[in-house]
Formats: sequence, C-alpha cells, structure tokens
Amino acid sequence: MEAAMKRRTFFGSTLGAGALTATTGCGGQQEAAAPVDNSKLIGAIGTKKLEQLMEQYRFDLFDDFLEFYDRYVIDHELGGFMCNVAHNGTLTTEEKGTWYLGRGSWCYSFLYNNIAKEQKYLDVASKAIRMIKRHKPDGDNYWPSSLSKKGSVLNPKGGLPGDCYIAEGLAEYSKATGDPNSMKLAKDTMRKCWKHYMSPEFQDGSSPYPGAKNLWYWMLFMWFGTNMLPLEPDDELEERTAICVDAIMNHHVNPKFDLMNNIINHDLTTSNDPKYSELAGCGHATEALWMVMYEALRLKDKTLFERASESFRRHVEVSWDDVYGGVFNNCRNVDENDWQLVKIHWAEVFVLMGSLPVIEHTNAEWAKSWFDRQNTWIRENFLLAPHGYHLWKATVDRKATFDPKPGRKDIYHHPRHLMLNYLSLQRMIERGGTVSDAFV
Repeated sequence: MEAAMKRRTFFGSTLGAGALTATTGCGGQQEAAAPVDNSKLIGAIGTKKLEQLMEQYRFDLFDDFLEFYDRYVIDHELGGFMCNVAHNGTLTTEEKGTWYLGRGSWCYSFLYNNIAKEQKYLDVASKAIRMIKRHKPDGDNYWPSSLSKKGSVLNPKGGLPGDCYIAEGLAEYSKATGDPNSMKLAKDTMRKCWKHYMSPEFQDGSSPYPGAKNLWYWMLFMWFGTNMLPLEPDDELEERTAICVDAIMNHHVNPKFDLMNNIINHDLTTSNDPKYSELAGCGHATEALWMVMYEALRLKDKTLFERASESFRRHVEVSWDDVYGGVFNNCRNVDENDWQLVKIHWAEVFVLMGSLPVIEHTNAEWAKSWFDRQNTWIRENFLLAPHGYHLWKATVDRKATFDPKPGRKDIYHHPRHLMLNYLSLQRMIERGGTVSDAFV
C-alpha cells in the first residue's frame, strides 16, 4: 500500500513554486526572491498542467497497462508473456514469442529500475529471463523465435531484431540484479548481430537486398548503447553507437526531400530503386530521432540534439493527416504523394515521445503545440476505454475505426512510451517546472 501511495504522489513542489518562493536570511528577515526567467518556466502544455499530465500517465501505466497484463498476459506460474489475446483478455494462442520475452523482460526490469522498485515486477522479468536463457544459441546462430507455454522450442528460426530485443531485456535485467552473466550475454548477442548486419551479404525481411541498411536496425544498436554506456566505459560499444548516429543523421536523410529513407545501400548511398529511394519512413524516422535526442543528452551534445529535434519536427509536420488527425507511417512515394493510410499505434506515440524531451530541455513552443495536439487526438481516437476495454488500439484505418477482432497486445512500444514520458514529466515537476540545464 505504501508503494502504491508513493506512485500516486507527485514528486517535487507545485509547478513553479521552487522558483517563486522567497527565502529567509540569517537575520530572520525575508529576502527578495530571485528574478524569475519566464522563458525557463514550462508552464502548462496546452490546457494541461504538468501534474495533470503525469497523473494521466500514471493511470495509463499502473491502472490500465499493468493491471491488464498482470491479469491476462503474464504467465505467473511458468514465466513469460502470452501477448496474443483478445480485447477482453481471452487468449488466442499460448505461444510465447522470444521477441516478446525480451521486450517484456526489458519492460518490467525498466519499471523496477526507474519507477516502482517492487519485487513483483522484478519477479516477472526474472521468470522471463530464465525461460530465454534455456535456449542460448551456439556460435553466430540466432535465438529461436517462438516457444510453447512450457518453454519448448516451436520455431527454431530467429533473426536479428529478435536477438536485439532479447539482448535489451538481458541488459536491463542485469541493471536490476547486478548479474554480470546477463550483461555479458547481452553484449555478446549484440556483437554477433552487428557482425551479421555489417556483412555486405546480409539480407532479411527488413534489409531486402544484399548489404541493404535499414533505419530500424541502426536504432536497435544505438538505443542499446545509449542505455548501457552510462553504466561503464566500453570503447567498442561507444564506437558502434557513434556509427549508428552517423548513419541515421547523415546518410538516411534524402537531400531531395529532406526526409529519411527506410532503406539505403551497404555503402550508405541512396538506392537507385525508386521503391526505396522515394519511400519516406516517417514513423521510423520519428522513432530514430527521439532516440538520437536521448543519445545527444548522454553526450551533452547540444548541436546534435537541435539537429535531431528539427528533423523530428519536419517528419511530424509532413506526416500529419490534416483531414482526420494523427500521423501516417510511410510515404510510399514522395513525388507521387502516395501515403500508407493505416495508422499504427507506435508511430502515433513517437510524436509524444519526441516532442516531450524537446519541451523538457528547450521549452520550444512548437513542441508544446505538437504534444498537445497529438495527445488530444490519441486520447479521443486510440483508447479502447470507450468500447469497454483496457489499453489502446493497435493498427487502424485512417479514421481510427474500432476493430473488435483479437490481435497481439503490445508489451514494448506502449509501456516504453508511458514510462519514458512519465519520467520526463517527473523530472520537470521536480525542477519546479523549469527547463533542464542538460547542456550547460
């Protein structure tokens, strides 16, 4: 009960109070308050105070997401997650994908490490990690892609992204427990994946021709480094992370239209095939760019942060649906203005995940405007609560029409969005609503 109450108590003082309160000198006389730089006060975002937004995120995380997953998705007895469930929690299959074992173990370890240090959350991660570790591959092979409810291998064929999510889960779990074996296994897995990815012959569903480089995989490698390097120096990981930042910021942006291509060549040049050179992956671009902002904060690189935030702004503005609201994920051909019209949950929340750090660290009005606009649209169009269910919609049509059919529940993008933005709001409130001094 005490821990639950702590989660429901806002951190720090009321917005702006720390900056406005007068102090008392040694002689007991009240001293004049220091002048307030109003440009440093974030204030409300739209009509919402920071405390109101944090309460929104607290509810979405603890009372909605975690409650549903505790009841319907987590296998408390055997460990792991069964994410294929209907809106009402009915299982459609007991299969446990190893992607989601990795993602889920990251989710609950991160929750334990950063927001709610409660043993029950670490226990969830621990059981998933134990199930994963039973299937450690030999040599340069990938982990299997799916397991049965009891943990036996259903599909031995895995791939690079699944291994990266497993490594992310192992590493975050190692942070929580201090287990060096899990961290070593995580780094070894990422090293193996990097070896595969950097080969001129590498090809899979997301790198569709030999040596093709895709925006998604750079993100996976960079994000791992951004989160692991603060723990201890690692020259190899530092170099790899810098290569990823360079590829994202300097090679995936097509100068013809100042938007990012999802796919480029092995030598980091633009593809000659219009299927790839004319495709602007706005959803993955906004994801890559908010991650680059976090990396810039780690490096204390203000110039990189500003470049990433401006590119993020452009991708949001270009992909916004002026008719029905929300953002589109891909423009299949920029010159023909041919957009993929479905709207995907993760692409929608990336708008919130990128604009909030800009608010926290610069107080830019454009970021406030986009956060408020998208937050309002998402809460009016993506929540399943109006239909009597927990969580949010996944992939919908242009008008965000409710789909009653069962599908897979997201154990990664949704809680990651909730937790990272919760922490950002917490930091802002703890500073009395003032902009950070991250680059001072």
